Amino acid sequence: MRNATLIIPALFLALFAAPGCKEDPVPNEPGEFGQPCIIGEADNTPDGCASGLSCYFGYCEELCASPSDCQPVDGSEHTCAAGVCHIICNTDNPCPENLDTTLVCATNNRCKAEGAESS
Repeated sequence: MRNATLIIPALFLALFAAPGCKEDPVPNEPGEFGQPCIIGEADNTPDGCASGLSCYFGYCEELCASPSDCQPVDGSEHTCAAGVCHIICNTDNPCPENLDTTLVCATNNRCKAEGAESS
């Protein structure tokens, strides 16, 4: 009886661990708004941002000419400065948590990707 209780789980483990169809890895494509990126990567490159976006302190942010060019971000002020949209934050208004990048409030009261350098 004890051998059966050891053999059956071992068979299930072998069945599920056996090589078979594997999912294709997710392609590394240029990031969309709010997705992580590597600062300094060129636009439309795998670790950069899609066209019309800029890698701003570790996440893809929109380029702009006026605040109306910046899409709304629930519960946050999203404004245009120096040609790039910025999510404004402070102790009363933390960075949004609904983007694909974990954001933290930098000393300049603008959101940045967690771990990214800021000025």
